[in-house]
Amino acid sequence: MKSSQVIVGLWFAAVVGSWCNFLTVLYVGFVAAHTLPVLYERYEDQVDSFVYQVIEQIRCNYRKLDAGVLSKIPKGKLDGKKHE
Repeated sequence: MKSSQVIVGLWFAAVVGSWCNFLTVLYVGFVAAHTLPVLYERYEDQVDSFVYQVIEQIRCNYRKLDAGVLSKIPKGKLDGKKHE
């Protein structure tokens, strides 16, 4: 799970980096790092409610994907170590 988060984060950084130069990204990151905590404290209940709804929607979609596709992929047996 952690590695997929790193991959998505690096991909997102690459996409944003392709749109802007480094100083613009640095400036926007600095401003966001100083304003987002204040906004979160002010609107904490609404943000938490929205995040929980998004997470539940993602879980629901994953359950549908798992039931429809992923659970039907055949899995091989693990027989232990192979000796030559």
